[in-house]
Amino acid sequence: MKTSFSSFQIFDSWRGLVQGVLEIGFSVFVLLIAIRWWDATPVHKGFLSGGMSVGLLLTPFLSSTLSDLKKTEVEISSYLMILTGASLLFAGFTSSLFLFVCSCMVAQVCLSQIPNMILKAYARNYSAEERGKKVSITLALSTVGGLIASYAFGSYLDLNNADYCWIFVWMSFSAFVAAWLFRKMDASIPIVKNNLPSSKKHGGFALLREDYIFVRVLAAWMLLGFGAIMTFPLRIEYLSRENQMNLSNRDIALVAVVAFFGAKIISTFFWGKLFDSMHFIKFRVLLNMFMGMAILIYFNSQSIIGILTGSVLAGMGMGGANLAWNLWVTKLAPSGREKDYMSIHMSFTGIRGFLAPFAGYWVESKVGFDGVSVISALMIGGSALLFLTCMTDRRFYI
Repeated sequence: MKTSFSSFQIFDSWRGLVQGVLEIGFSVFVLLIAIRWWDATPVHKGFLSGGMSVGLLLTPFLSSTLSDLKKTEVEISSYLMILTGASLLFAGFTSSLFLFVCSCMVAQVCLSQIPNMILKAYARNYSAEERGKKVSITLALSTVGGLIASYAFGSYLDLNNADYCWIFVWMSFSAFVAAWLFRKMDASIPIVKNNLPSSKKHGGFALLREDYIFVRVLAAWMLLGFGAIMTFPLRIEYLSRENQMNLSNRDIALVAVVAFFGAKIISTFFWGKLFDSMHFIKFRVLLNMFMGMAILIYFNSQSIIGILTGSVLAGMGMGGANLAWNLWVTKLAPSGREKDYMSIHMSFTGIRGFLAPFAGYWVESKVGFDGVSVISALMIGGSALLFLTCMTDRRFYI
């Protein structure tokens, strides 16, 4: 029986909460465990850090393969979560560093496919007038889940007799719960077998020749993403280095976790409503302004108040940026082709997600933190101008 619209939203909201456990686990604790328990080499740490980006790069090819299964997007998402949970459980109990890294990467590749799989379900179940508001609830709950897990995991690992295997058990359990929630969601949207010619079958890269506005928007996203992501690993560096802010662990947690994620959660609901009612290009340019100001204030402040202001602005910008990243193709893609557009978008995200942090460290070594902030802000500003050249495309109008 087809689940009701309200049931879809309820189950998806709970799914966001438990998936937040996985996201914070991969972004923080898997790498921390690799460093402190496995004494991992830089190569191993590099693969663990880049697992999600590898998954995003593979999205166009995996999307085509998964579409051939003739299952709904929700069903495929459920299977991906089961594989994620199984891989995490294996990682928690293996005695081989190589197998630990491989299984963690398999889990990350599977998890990174979820946004593309679920996008079409959002497009079918949520109208354009309410899509942003409803998806913002799931994204906000995902952040809440990550915050709760971050505190719980961190407190447990600080214990003298802590066994990191339990972190993987809880992450695995979260993945299995998410798989069950996906099965409970609306599974009435069929995956249609791809009958395109072989030149178009793998990932829809032919879209880059067919839709010039799409290419232009992708270029704007690339410039924006590269400029922003190159500053991400430098935020903690700026707070902790002795020749910079040199803050205490408590103050770093206040700035990097409480202020940032608090602002992100609260602002997500505001951005969700605005996404539904505002022209997308104007919405995206407004977010660029928040992000550019946040970076300039953050890396050019010498006081805790200035750093907190920059962190709050960054959190507010990220609350809207996550929403825009997940849903913007529903504004541009023809009905039924959302996954094709999203897969290309995710692939390019993987490229910048892998390369930008390395570029950030290199630029900082040459021009310092304030120099990085200026270069990043200029790239974000240039991205805004490029977005504005797409303003007149009729598909972006409400």
